[in-house]
Amino acid sequence: MKESFFEATIKFNEEFDNAELAAQSDKPDFDKATVKVLDLKHEVSKIRKIIKKEQDGSEKSSGTEASARKDNSKNV
Repeated sequence: MKESFFEATIKFNEEFDNAELAAQSDKPDFDKATVKVLDLKHEVSKIRKIIKKEQDGSEKSSGTEASARKDNSKNV
């Protein structure tokens, strides 16, 4: 199993009937907003081996875990 974490800079654009409604909105309406990903930075990935369930129904992991970090930050 691989688990990855990213840091994202995202731009949301929404249209409102008036400025008061826009000011009261504390988060974007994902059904109506247009979304643009401006920057995506890989933080870390973790890889671990999954061992199938044993006869007693318990699931075990091998305990082996690898981690990778990559810095994609841009110097602006």
